[in-house]
Amino acid sequence: MPRQVLRIGVIGAGAIAPSHVHAIEQAEGAALGAVCDPVPGRAADLAQPLGARAFTDVAAMLAADVVDAVTICTPSGLHLDAALAAIEAGRHLLVEKPLEITTARVDQVIAAAARRGVVLAGVFQSRYRPVSCRMKALIDAGIIGQVYAGSAYIKRYRTQEYYDSGGWRGTWAIDGGGCLMNQGIHMVDLLLWFMGQAQAVAAFTDSVGRQVEVETLAMGLVRFASGAKGLIEATTLAYPELPQYLEIFGDRGTATFNGDQLWRLDIRDPSPAEEAARHELFDISARLAAEERQRSAVTAPGTAVPAVDMGHGPVVQDFVDAIRAGRPPQVDGTEARRSVALITAIYASGKDGGRLVEVSPGPVT
Repeated sequence: MPRQVLRIGVIGAGAIAPSHVHAIEQAEGAALGAVCDPVPGRAADLAQPLGARAFTDVAAMLAADVVDAVTICTPSGLHLDAALAAIEAGRHLLVEKPLEITTARVDQVIAAAARRGVVLAGVFQSRYRPVSCRMKALIDAGIIGQVYAGSAYIKRYRTQEYYDSGGWRGTWAIDGGGCLMNQGIHMVDLLLWFMGQAQAVAAFTDSVGRQVEVETLAMGLVRFASGAKGLIEATTLAYPELPQYLEIFGDRGTATFNGDQLWRLDIRDPSPAEEAARHELFDISARLAAEERQRSAVTAPGTAVPAVDMGHGPVVQDFVDAIRAGRPPQVDGTEARRSVALITAIYASGKDGGRLVEVSPGPVT
């Protein structure tokens, strides 16, 4: 049985860690137990104001018995070692996106968690946001009918200074990719949540406009297991950033939206209940859009992490609740794997002139 208050440790005190700490402190039934970072002082800066322990070594933190679970905030390609150490020590595990940078590495984490019997969750907060949650329920209920196609458009902006701010940024070995694996993975995950398993992809990728190894531009044509089709278009070169969104259409209508905003929901012959749901969703979207405009007014284009609260609250709360209830989290290891599988298939296709590449469906369990 878990303790009355679940003590959570944060591994990695970089740019995304303050949002994890904020979410842990806001979560019911949880508290920050420790922060670990190899750079002296970074862990202490986050831990000490909240009365938590600071460590520079993961093994030492786990041996000290001050945490019941951990959340990993290290650069993407460094997730595996920390994850396996935490799992081996019997700690439940929440991992910032992506879970890891290849499906083989993701599968190691999934298998280890299953053997040890710990909860494994991935961070994909867009699934928890009001518009995407409500839209998911409506589309599953048939509001746009049989789905023919679903596409994701991710036109972000990152400066050369952003890539230069960390030696790992823009590298295949540690970042694992560019505009898709780093910036675009949330929308890829959201697309897969709505569309189901991706089966195959043909893609083109390029590294232009910045001095980096990874792609700054990617376009992929996707075939889903359902028979539906889709397009993924991503970049980090679109100044000053365009709204990212999904576009899904079926035999009854079309929806264009992202986690927080709804741009259109056109339905052929809607029922009174569907029309009421449509208006409610636009009202929610308008409120959230006003809040977003206030936040964005003080954020310069190209900023990697513009706020302390990056929406991790519901993710951490679900993680805590899953541990307490002995149930899988909403985004377990298998779900977190899907976006990595699709993105790495896009990379394989792009490196081979756009040939059709099958998307790994995951190990049979």
